[in-house]
Amino acid sequence: MDNTESHCETSFDETLLRIKDINRLPWVGKNYKKQSYKTLILGESVYDWNPADSSSIGRISDSYNLRKLHKALAFDFNQNARFIRNIERAIYSKRNPTNEEKAHLWNSVVYHNLVCRVLETNRHRPSYDDYYTGWKVFDKLTTVFDIDQVIVYGLESPKIIAFNSYYKDIGILPVQTSNLCKVGRTKPKKYIIEKDGKDINILFIRHPSAFFSWRKWSTVIQSEMAVSGEIS
Repeated sequence: MDNTESHCETSFDETLLRIKDINRLPWVGKNYKKQSYKTLILGESVYDWNPADSSSIGRISDSYNLRKLHKALAFDFNQNARFIRNIERAIYSKRNPTNEEKAHLWNSVVYHNLVCRVLETNRHRPSYDDYYTGWKVFDKLTTVFDIDQVIVYGLESPKIIAFNSYYKDIGILPVQTSNLCKVGRTKPKKYIIEKDGKDINILFIRHPSAFFSWRKWSTVIQSEMAVSGEIS
């Protein structure tokens, strides 16, 4: 698995591999266990970027693919993957976080994609069932990783409806906070779920890959999440 293990905490893997539908294992920063406040950053999905190659989807679906890809994009600081670089800017509230700050962030958090299956192409969108299954897996991850707070990429209605439906179905009522102001035309959403004897804060933000004002979203993240220039 190349040198990904040198950056990634693998002690959870035996438990993770027993979770139904998880498909691709989450990125777990090597210093995650040391964090007093546990953070999960929840991306959305991955698609088959080379559908003409019949072997492509198999490689992308490999259990360790997300980790390899995340290490390649997050720790090569010359890479400009916007869903990575923009969330760094928003969390640190600066245009150019240092390489040390970037590494500190990804060494401290879990990163996972909500949608478990690989989408056929970039034109395909996740279905309600994709989101519902994703929340089922997410729920298990919050227990495995003892999560305190979550930043969710994307405010799509089916995603949020599936979130509420899943937790209603298992007898947990997410409590939505109502005091969040719009960021441009987009209104962030924050929910609190009580699970395993504690509250988990879940903040839905605009997906940072496009039309994302890191300055404006930084204000929301700094206000609603346990960050102070960095996640720690």
